[in-house]
Amino acid sequence: MIHGLSKTIKVISCLGLFLGMPLISCVSAQSIRLSNSELEDLHEFAIDYLDQVQPRSIRDGVEYCGLFGYDIRGRLSATQARKGKVDSCRPHNEPRGFTVLASYHTHGSFTMDADTEVPSEDDLLGDIQEQIYGYVATPSGRVWFNDWETREAFMLGGKGTISGDPHFRDCLAFMPRTQYTVPELIRRADEDTGEC
Repeated sequence: MIHGLSKTIKVISCLGLFLGMPLISCVSAQSIRLSNSELEDLHEFAIDYLDQVQPRSIRDGVEYCGLFGYDIRGRLSATQARKGKVDSCRPHNEPRGFTVLASYHTHGSFTMDADTEVPSEDDLLGDIQEQIYGYVATPSGRVWFNDWETREAFMLGGKGTISGDPHFRDCLAFMPRTQYTVPELIRRADEDTGEC
């Protein structure tokens, strides 16, 4: 879901608050605008790339993460997916000449012990604070888009959009909605009893 005619991206040459990590150093910042077609291209690129990373994440039962952006030649590109932990991941620094547009990460394999079918409030807050977009892949194969400008997470694709964990089972009593704000994600986490 896209709102407005174009999006502004604050291009950063640093990594700051990302998935709950403390601010590192920033070299420079500038704003660029993405047209709707450029944003659609980014969405398609993100979904395709996450579909490649997802099987590893499910197999290993951990998050994988990185950054999407433009390489030195101006082509959409991704930094190498970095293996994280069960519930966190910190991407590699972007290479020289790489223009960061978005973060990305997977949520590992299916577990009844965590609400992995939506972005966490830290996922969305990190992208808002970095002023970059974010993409989150869930064990069911859903793909989420964190829009730092609207301060909301939108489901780009439902269950099965990308490879999913064959052990995944819906919790019918706790199905995800199609969009969330940070307060709504906090409320969802508070209401999670761990029961289906």
